[in-house]
Amino acid sequence: MSRHFLFALSFFGAVASSVAQERLLATKIYTEPTGLRFYVDGVPYRSVQTFMWPEGSKHTIIMDELEQSWFPGVRNKFTNWTDSTGTLNVTNSTTFSITATPAITSIKGVFSTEYLVRVLFYQCSGSDPSTCRPPGTVTVGSTTSTTDVEQWVAPDTELILQAFPNPGFVFTNWGPPASFSTAFAYRLKVTAPVTFQAIFAAAKRVTLLTDPPFLQVAPDRTPTRTPADMDWGQGTRHVLGAVSPQGDPDDAGKLWVFAGWSNGAAMDSVYAVDNTNIPDTITAKYVRGVRTSFLTSPQGLKLRIEGKEQWPAYNFVWGVGLKYTISAAAEQVDSKGRKHVFKGWSNGGSATQEVTITEEHLTTGFRLTAIYEPQSRLTINTNPPGLPIQVDGQECRGSCTLDRAEGAQIQIAAPANVPISDTSRFEFTNWSDGGTALRTFVFGPNPQTSLTATYRNHFRLVTAAEPGNVASFRLDPSSRDGFYAANTSVTVTAEAQPGYRFRRWEGDLSGSYQTGLVTMTVPRTVRGIFDIVPYADEAGVRNAAGETPEPMVAAGSIASIYGVNLAGAYELGSSNPLSQTIGGVIARIGNRLLPLIFVSPQQINLQVPSDLVEGAYQVGIRWNSYPEVLSTMRVVRNAPGLFHKNIDNKLIAAASREDNRQVLPDSPARRDEVVTLFGTGFGPYERSVPDGFALPADPAFPLADPIEVLVGDTPAEVLWAGGAPGQIGTALVRFRLPQEIAVVDGAASVRVRVNGRESNTVLLPVE
Repeated sequence: MSRHFLFALSFFGAVASSVAQERLLATKIYTEPTGLRFYVDGVPYRSVQTFMWPEGSKHTIIMDELEQSWFPGVRNKFTNWTDSTGTLNVTNSTTFSITATPAITSIKGVFSTEYLVRVLFYQCSGSDPSTCRPPGTVTVGSTTSTTDVEQWVAPDTELILQAFPNPGFVFTNWGPPASFSTAFAYRLKVTAPVTFQAIFAAAKRVTLLTDPPFLQVAPDRTPTRTPADMDWGQGTRHVLGAVSPQGDPDDAGKLWVFAGWSNGAAMDSVYAVDNTNIPDTITAKYVRGVRTSFLTSPQGLKLRIEGKEQWPAYNFVWGVGLKYTISAAAEQVDSKGRKHVFKGWSNGGSATQEVTITEEHLTTGFRLTAIYEPQSRLTINTNPPGLPIQVDGQECRGSCTLDRAEGAQIQIAAPANVPISDTSRFEFTNWSDGGTALRTFVFGPNPQTSLTATYRNHFRLVTAAEPGNVASFRLDPSSRDGFYAANTSVTVTAEAQPGYRFRRWEGDLSGSYQTGLVTMTVPRTVRGIFDIVPYADEAGVRNAAGETPEPMVAAGSIASIYGVNLAGAYELGSSNPLSQTIGGVIARIGNRLLPLIFVSPQQINLQVPSDLVEGAYQVGIRWNSYPEVLSTMRVVRNAPGLFHKNIDNKLIAAASREDNRQVLPDSPARRDEVVTLFGTGFGPYERSVPDGFALPADPAFPLADPIEVLVGDTPAEVLWAGGAPGQIGTALVRFRLPQEIAVVDGAASVRVRVNGRESNTVLLPVE
């Protein structure tokens, strides 16, 4: 080991032993509020500081006695020292010496905040103070001054500011923040630095007099005995008020009434003080006063005196030689609600008139009475309240009050019913005096008459079926519009239409019996729930081409069965061959299923078997699991029907021209042209055909029986008739359109006849 290394170990061991013998203590020093300056052992600080001092070491801490805030008008003043033990409380020195001990871990210098209060008042200028003439004195708290005042005060201190003008001056107001108060004394709570201004103005002497002398005036609404000297600030404005009426100070029996100011101003006029100190004198002129009273007959009605109605009483003192305006309303209502009509004043004057007080009235006084005539009153009510009534053609809703002279007549009409909603209304029952709904009322001598129109609740009974429109409802008792008087008992019977069967009630009725009873205490709704029951028309099976003169079908033709709920929806079967079931629907004769073309809820088209002999047959129709229904089918050899289209409400024949174009209103046939008509039920063909299969084009299937074509009543030349190639149950007939035919509105009527049986008549468009 080297010598240098041994020396180093020896040195650092000695140092470590020395440090271990000294105990370091942490002491925190700060201010309240934080951020103020303090010195520790001569070094300045502004933030919280923690010092590591050897135990027993001595240190000096110094605080500034005052420290201005960065915010103008705010400062912090040293208050006291305190330490972590809570026993230190030094208030008489900003310098503090401390010995580091474990007991003291922190030292705090406590400051209090102060706000500056400044009152800008008056300062003499110039080199000679003897020329200074202060306008007054200002007191701020306990300090009185004739110059600007500055005070530092603690927050929330309350100060009273007072201003006292010197002779020749007046105090006008305090400037902000005292909201320009004109009160000479102002109470201020200091919550921030604040600057006031006490504002004085040069005064002008204004002397107020009265004629006669020694009466009172009211400058700025303050009663004052004259003569009165007023020092008013130049440029200010004041109210020239007068006390009127007032008694004579030397003769209690005399009364005086203000007549005007000597400067021409009226009562409570504004006097603007000019900007001079030249004295002014203003005299209030008074005249003798007369006690004046106004009455109404009957008592208690209102009058308008000098443009005002709200008087405690209509008793006044008015001046001799002065003019006054009085007014009585043409109509008014007294406190009990009775109407009165003005008839005249006791002096014979008009409703509004001007009166003049004369010296004669000094001994007699002045008294007038407004005479009114009472009116008879009719009050119209409804039960329940608020319903509309017509009075002379005008609506009166709720409680209406009418005032008329005795003998007057009015027309009153109570509506037969008053709707409340779609399902509730009121219906007229009677007037309280038994009168009719429409009546004439004559006002009598009674001051108060009351009439009440009584109405009764009526509620609507709403009936509905589900599915909709599948039933009718019989109501007992019946009602024109479904409304019934409250508490009426109504028997409801559901009557299903063909194709449906009643199942149960919903709404305000329940049960499965199709007749129920409801009591109309409120609007009621009953709903009948119905089940689907397939139904076939009693008219039986008919020609599918349309209504023919006879309700028969021919073997091999296309027929239609009409009814309700025969199928779930329209569904077209296969075209070749025809299906024996479509959408769960079958049609049969005995055990034989019939070929179906299409099915729908209201109609089924099928092919009649071509081998049926003439006679009546029962066709059974079944849809899924619903009960089977039967329809009668009468089969004959010939039952012709012509197919057609409905165009503009006209039955236009299903026909084609020689070029195979359809015959339509915009493509009419020509005379002498060969036209083909399409239909069904013309009769058997010369050779047998398979049912349910489309006819081939070759060989042809000519008609076995002769056929006639009638255009109007004109026979046409038949060229050929038989089965339509590619079709099932469809026949056609070709004929030449005659030259001489009747054409009406661009069409001729056409029909066919086979073995004496005629088809339906359709229209054939012709040029």
